[in-house]
Amino acid sequence: MKSSFKIYAIGNINQIKDKTILNIFKEYSDGLAGLKEKTKISLLLWFDKSDTPEKRKILKVHPRGDTKKPIRGVFSTRSPFRPNPIAVYETDILKIEENKIYIDKIDAFENTPIIDIKIGMEQ
Repeated sequence: MKSSFKIYAIGNINQIKDKTILNIFKEYSDGLAGLKEKTKISLLLWFDKSDTPEKRKILKVHPRGDTKKPIRGVFSTRSPFRPNPIAVYETDILKIEENKIYIDKIDAFENTPIIDIKIGMEQ
């Protein structure tokens, strides 16, 4: 079994006021065919700011960093500290303009790498 894999960024995050823009790199823009406004998508991001050997070893956290909450395993939280710092968001497409997808604001940093977009399960 393979223990490491290559993942390619297909775009990055741009934060503006109350919206988030998914900037899809030109070489992947053909993959947007069929997406439209109001389509529910799953967005997968690579939390590159949490991608350190030390942070990848963290397996227990206080949810949302709140020390008043009991410690839990990272797989039962949405913590960015995990063996593979992958973030998953469920959101609706507000607008598409060429290689840009507009969605409601999400809590991702500017330029966070986008690693995949999938159509929602019920679509």
